[in-house]
Amino acid sequence: MAVGEVLGNGNPDGTSLGRAVTEKISFYGVTPIVQNAHIADATDAATAITKVNAVILALETYGLLATA
Repeated sequence: MAVGEVLGNGNPDGTSLGRAVTEKISFYGVTPIVQNAHIADATDAATAITKVNAVILALETYGLLATA
C-alpha cells in the first residue's frame, strides 16, 4: 500500500500536535481552530444529548467528521 506523508519521528513517547491550547489545528482542509472548551459531564439524559451534540460539532469543526 502506498504511504503518503508520515507524521512522527519514531519517539516512543508519541507525537503531539500543538504545544499550547492557543495553537490552531485542523484536518482534511478545514480552517484551523484553537482547542475547544471543556465539555462538562452530563448529569441526565437531556444534558447527555446536548453534550453528545457538542462533541459531534467539535469533531465536525476540526474536520474529523463530515458535515451534513
